[in-house]
Amino acid sequence: MTLFKTNRIVPLMAAALSLAALGAAVQAGTINSNLQIDPGQTFELGGGQEGGFVVTGKNNGPVAVVVLGQREGATAVERGTVAPGGAVNATFGPGEMALLRNTSAREMATLKLKISGDTSSLGMGYKDNP
Repeated sequence: MTLFKTNRIVPLMAAALSLAALGAAVQAGTINSNLQIDPGQTFELGGGQEGGFVVTGKNNGPVAVVVLGQREGATAVERGTVAPGGAVNATFGPGEMALLRNTSAREMATLKLKISGDTSSLGMGYKDNP
């Protein structure tokens, strides 16, 4: 009788572990984007998400883009500037927001980006540059 109970429990445990692993896999993902940022604007990505994410890609536009990271309630910290034709590779932690700032007041910024990691709950928006 003990063997029967053990044999029933093992498949149930295996199913539960498979569902847990599937849930973890659903949270991780990849977003590919041809991002455009209007003159005088900052693109905001993330903030409040449970996991971290990575932004990689290339500046395909005619203007530089400043990359910043900002944790809730903190001042934004500059990570670097991506010149036209340059590459971006920035990692952001749980709850951190990525800010991509168009440095031009007259020209559109254009980037080809890949966002990977915890992309399931990333908020996105634009705001005027400070």
